Amino acid sequence: MTFSITKTERCKNARLLTGMLALFFLFVSSFSFASVALAYNIVILTSKNAAPYNSFVKEFKKVLPDSTVKVVNMEEEVDKGSAMIRKITEDKTDLIVALGSRAAWAAKDRQDIPVMFSMLSNPKKYEIDSRAGIRIGFSASQKMQVFREILPRAQKIGVLYGKDSEGAINDIKEIADKVGITIIAKRIDDVREVASAVDDLLERVDALWLRTDKIITSNARLLKQVILLRALRKKIPIIGENRWTVQNGALFSLFASYQSLGAQAGELVERLMEEGEFGFQYPSTVNVLMNSNVAERLSPGVNIVAPRDAFFIK
Repeated sequence: MTFSITKTERCKNARLLTGMLALFFLFVSSFSFASVALAYNIVILTSKNAAPYNSFVKEFKKVLPDSTVKVVNMEEEVDKGSAMIRKITEDKTDLIVALGSRAAWAAKDRQDIPVMFSMLSNPKKYEIDSRAGIRIGFSASQKMQVFREILPRAQKIGVLYGKDSEGAINDIKEIADKVGITIIAKRIDDVREVASAVDDLLERVDALWLRTDKIITSNARLLKQVILLRALRKKIPIIGENRWTVQNGALFSLFASYQSLGAQAGELVERLMEEGEFGFQYPSTVNVLMNSNVAERLSPGVNIVAPRDAFFIK
C-alpha cells in the first residue's frame, strides 16, 4: 500500500513537471513568433492626400506595429507615381500598397515586388482583378443578406437596369432567391422609360433597389424627382447605393468604412507575402447608413429592423 501511494505521488509530480515544461516552451515559442511576425518594409502609395486614405493608413499601421510603413503621395499625377515606384523598388521595399485609381495605374505592372490594391470599386477596369486587393463595394450575397435583415418582410424587391447589366441581374436573382427574396427587374434602354417603369414596379414590389447603373443612376434630377419622390409617396422603401441617395429619400445604403478596409488590408499582408496573389476580396465589415426621417415616414406600415451599429442621418 505504501509503495502504491509513493508511486502515485511520483506520477503526480512527473505530470506536474511535464505540464510546467510544456507551458514554458509554449511561452517561449509564442514570444519568439510574436517578436518576428509581420516585420516588413511597406510603402503605401496614395493617389492623393485625402482623409479617406489617411483613415486607411492609420488602421493599417495598427495591425502591423512591428513593420516599417512609409506613405508616399502621388499628388494625383500618374507619371510622378511611376517615378516613385522605381524609387520604391530601389529601396528594398517588401510590399507596395496602392490606394486609389492613379496608384493602381502606376503600380499594376510591377512584377518584381508584391503589390496589394485597395480603394477601388472596379479592379477589372485596371486589369488587376486577379491580383491581391480589397474592393470598396460588396458582393451580391452580402447585400442580399443585409437587405433581408433590415426588411424582413420584403419578399419582392424591384430593380431598374440597363442593357450592360443583363448578366449581373441574372446572377443577382439566383443569389437573392437563396435568402427568400424575389428580384423583379425591368430593363431600361432610354431614360424616358424610367417614369413608367417605376410606376409599374411600385405596384408590384415591397422595396425598390437603386442599383448603380449608368443609365438609371447617372441623372440626379431623375433619381430625386421621379424615383425617390414617387416611392416615398407610395411608402415603398428605397435601398440606395450611396450617401447621396440616403440624404435624398432612400431608407438605407451599405458602405465599407475606410478604417475597416485598412485593418483588413493589414491582416492580409502575411497571406500575400507567404502565399502570393489571392485575388480581390470583398470588405469583411458591412456598415449601414439609414435615414431616420424616412424610417419614421414609412412606419408603421413597413417593418424595419435597424442594425445596432447603424449610422443615422436625417
